[in-house]
Amino acid sequence: MPHVQAFIDRGPPISVYQYWQLNKRKVAAQQAYHDQWNSMRSASGRPVDVLLVPTMPHTAVPHRCCRWVGYTKVFNFLDYTALSFPAGKVDKNIDTKQGESDVPRNDLDAWNQKQYDLETMHGHNIGLQLVGRKFEEEKVLGAAQQVEQLLVDR
Repeated sequence: MPHVQAFIDRGPPISVYQYWQLNKRKVAAQQAYHDQWNSMRSASGRPVDVLLVPTMPHTAVPHRCCRWVGYTKVFNFLDYTALSFPAGKVDKNIDTKQGESDVPRNDLDAWNQKQYDLETMHGHNIGLQLVGRKFEEEKVLGAAQQVEQLLVDR
């Protein structure tokens, strides 16, 4: 797939030693995220079980037009458990167009905002994901069952 190959070709090849240095930095980043997660508490003082976050800054876009996957790739980098699911659909009759005050933060944000067209997006799924820590697949699946029931009951 050309767009995947372009992503792979972004950097020059590195040595095994350089690769292991990158892995050391990755493990340090994973530990920092782990420590941050452990330090978080809800208003009731309970620890955080899972995160409920978007999968993309938009609904589905035309094939090969996805330019940013930051809401999903960070959890891949961290080796966290993540489950993506549709949580509703865009409805041009109730959703609104972005306001004039929604100033893009950068070029990529501007591109993402231009993708949001109520006519084109009408009926497209709105994606969310549940994220748990490494090796917490059962907890994420259990939370997903609860979210699914909430979505069914609405």
